[in-house]
Amino acid sequence: MAPVTEDGGWSALAEGWAARWGGVSAPARQALITACAIGPGTRVLDVGCGSGEFLADLAAAGARAIGVDASPAMVAIAARHGDAREADAAALPFGADSFDVVTAITVLHLTDDLDHAVLECARVLRPGGLLGIAEWGDTGRNDLAVIEQALEAALAPDAGGAAGLESGGAAEGAGPPHPTPLDLALDAADFRLVAHGEVEVRVRATDADELATTVLLGEDEATIGELSAVIQTAAEPFRQLDGSYELRNTFRWRVVSRG
Repeated sequence: MAPVTEDGGWSALAEGWAARWGGVSAPARQALITACAIGPGTRVLDVGCGSGEFLADLAAAGARAIGVDASPAMVAIAARHGDAREADAAALPFGADSFDVVTAITVLHLTDDLDHAVLECARVLRPGGLLGIAEWGDTGRNDLAVIEQALEAALAPDAGGAAGLESGGAAEGAGPPHPTPLDLALDAADFRLVAHGEVEVRVRATDADELATTVLLGEDEATIGELSAVIQTAAEPFRQLDGSYELRNTFRWRVVSRG
């Protein structure tokens, strides 16, 4: 999902993002619909709605859903699926107690003011309302991390920049988990954990060129050409017999309650 506190260049990537990444979180979206008991008439706000795929899912469940995103181009695409509006996560344009459920998928870690964004989610929820969150899981359980680590090694000491595991999941087996900034923000806003779990999500590409373009979404053609061999080598374990690629990854989701 696109950042929600500033456009950050996401408008230029909107169509590509929708085509290549918009469907990836589908299993996590369905997990949140189930865990939050979203059904006919449920008032839902999707923060950082990106290209709007969740709005379509929510409409199919009978919910009364609104999506917000800071990128005008993302909002334009999301509007194809439902009610989408341009807004900042730290200044949601809704009154208190307006929603039964607020959702945020791979987005809260991107906000400029995480604490305030979480407080805004709490403010617009009715008492007892639910906040459903989904993020990329531990890097040790994400095939995309293998490619990202190869890119970081190739680009060292100027590593970084590729699309993919935006949430920066912790390495598996790195010791006891420490509270994340999101954990602390949720605690400070007096949210309590209701449910949590994991789902598998898959990233697919028809060939090596499509995989490179997907992973390096937003980079220029020269950069993609320079790094495509690195990606192809790292992704060899995930190549299928027909030459396509399938990368298996994990999303962690949780549902917390206000009050």
